[in-house]
Parts: sequence; structure tokens; C-alpha cells
Amino acid sequence: MQHIEIEPTYKSPRVIFNPKEAKFMIAGKSVLENVQEFYSPLLNWMDEFLEKSPANEVEFTFDIEYYNLASTKRFLFFLFKLKDVEEKGGHLKVNWLYREKDQDILEMGQDLSQMLGIPFNFKGYEKLHKSVSLN
Repeated sequence: MQHIEIEPTYKSPRVIFNPKEAKFMIAGKSVLENVQEFYSPLLNWMDEFLEKSPANEVEFTFDIEYYNLASTKRFLFFLFKLKDVEEKGGHLKVNWLYREKDQDILEMGQDLSQMLGIPFNFKGYEKLHKSVSLN
């Protein structure tokens, strides 16, 4: 599987999918007009990764600054797919980063975690920062 890295724009998030380490990240703004066009290839890639990968541990980090409702649905689609990792006996780690003053982002993460029954690691930070890597 090929490593994916997409640089952010003023409407789309940074995306890093590292299949070798089974670490994935979506960071920044996601206020796309056509979320289907942006996220469909990534969701298909994730399907292929989960089908072919022997990974027992998968880590997915969300570091969302701003989003629209259509993007939230796509985050949910990723999480539904990743839930299969645990159902097959693997370990799923979901990191949810948020600006401490932005309770909406925190609450969205809490809602997604509760809806899916997946525990998230919530980590607040003070200032806006640029997500650079998966480490």
C-alpha cells in the first residue's frame, strides 16, 4: 500500500496515511463543498488497507480546527471502518486533539466516541499549531 500525504488548503485538511506504521491523521480545516470527491478515495484506500493489512494496532489522529456537517459524516465513516480492527481482536487507538478554548470540537469527539463505543484519547492544547507528523 502506498503512503498518502495531502497538504492542507484553506478548505481541506492535511492527510497522512502511513500504512507501514498503521498510523493515520486528518488535521486542519474540513469545510469542503464536495466532501465526497475529497474523502471517497481515502475511504476506499482505508477499505483496502484494512482488507490487506495484518496490522494488529492502528492509530488514527484527528486534529480538527473547523469542520462542516458533511465532513463529520466522513469522520464517522472512517471510525466505523476502524471499529472492525477491534472486532477482529486488534487494538485501535483514536487520538482527538482540540484547542482547549474550542469546546465544540471536543464535544464532537465525545459524541463520536460515545456513538461508536470507541474510547478516544482527548488532548487539549492552548494555541493553534500546525500538525507536522504522526509522532
